[in-house]
Formats: sequence, C-alpha cells, structure tokens
Amino acid sequence: MTLFQQIDRMEYIHDLIYNESTGSPDSFARKLRLNKRQLFNILEEMRIMGIDIRYDRTRKTYCYCGDKYLHISCSLKNISDSEAQNIHGGVIFRQSAILFHSALLILPL
Repeated sequence: MTLFQQIDRMEYIHDLIYNESTGSPDSFARKLRLNKRQLFNILEEMRIMGIDIRYDRTRKTYCYCGDKYLHISCSLKNISDSEAQNIHGGVIFRQSAILFHSALLILPL
C-alpha cells in the first residue's frame, strides 16, 4: 500500500468515526477492506496516540469520546535547486525538486 493510500484510508476511518457511521466492528472492517484484527490494530495505534475511540453498542458505531481526533495533512511544493540543496527530505521528479510535507495531528474536537 502506498503512502497516499494509507493517508486516504486514515482519512476515511476518521470520517466514519467522526460521523458515527462505522457500524459494527465487522461492518467497519468490511468498509475498509480489512479483517477485524487489522482494524483493531489501527484503532489501538490511534488510542496509543491519545485518541479516545470507543464502540457504542446502543448506536452500533465507533465514536470519539475524548477531546481529540485525527487530522492528516499533506502538501507538495515546487522548490528551486538552491532550496533543494538545503533540504534533507522531499523527492526530485523529472529534474524539478518537489518538497513533500506530511503531518499527522491530534486536534481537539
């Protein structure tokens, strides 16, 4: 899975949890094309980052319970050759330098 596919998956997970439309664990895993163990591993990683995610049996959905949620941002920027010399990151495509910046943030609800 590419980086951008992983980012898309995490954004989809956030949207489903934020909108409280995940369904049961089985349904949530199917929506993500994962098995339940893979889903539980992702949710555990999010919990380790300090995001309080719980399953509500009454509403049959996962939801954010604390004051934090996941926010992912990415940007691409063309930079000059001289700027590229001073950066230890990014990639070069077709002789032009492009800086790729990615951030995973935990933000208040």
